Amino acid sequence: MTHQSTQQRATEPSGLPVSFTLKDGRSCTIRETVEDDAAELCEMLPKMHAESPWLNYKPGEFDKTVEQEKQFIREHIKPSAMMLVALVGGKIVATGGVGSPEQIRLSHHAELGLAVLKDFWNVGIGRKMMELLIQWGRDRNLRKLYLRVYDGNDRAMRLYDALGFQHEARLRDDFQRDDGTYADTIIMSRFLI
Repeated sequence: MTHQSTQQRATEPSGLPVSFTLKDGRSCTIRETVEDDAAELCEMLPKMHAESPWLNYKPGEFDKTVEQEKQFIREHIKPSAMMLVALVGGKIVATGGVGSPEQIRLSHHAELGLAVLKDFWNVGIGRKMMELLIQWGRDRNLRKLYLRVYDGNDRAMRLYDALGFQHEARLRDDFQRDDGTYADTIIMSRFLI
């Protein structure tokens, strides 16, 4: 199925969409997010927040309307940002994004992040999305990419380590867990040039 939007870029970023076979044999397609994804994202994101203790939203806290999500997507359809979705069986199962500040003094780097539904952990979606986000940075001759990961999210840190990201900074007690205790936020970065 093709998703179109009046706000969509004239062409997809190089290499998109990408279709590949997951470790469990299912087929997956990763493409750029479009406004038409907003309703499905508004249904999927709360499920994702309920499944993972490592996302910024606590269960029940995400309350964007479909129109607000469309606006968020529109704001990220620009040369300095990209949002991706991964689809399995025609359904969105993961989302990721990368964005670079527009100020010249900061435009040499970009922050990225991703989230995957639990049923699709450890099958290759996160790695493939990260590879595409890294390629986006290379295509723009960015100097550096960085991300935030919470101390204790070992599965994610193993992936980021394997992709060449290194621990750069630690923000103490930056993230409140569901039990009221705190975790550090670890800033990981990868230099591209």
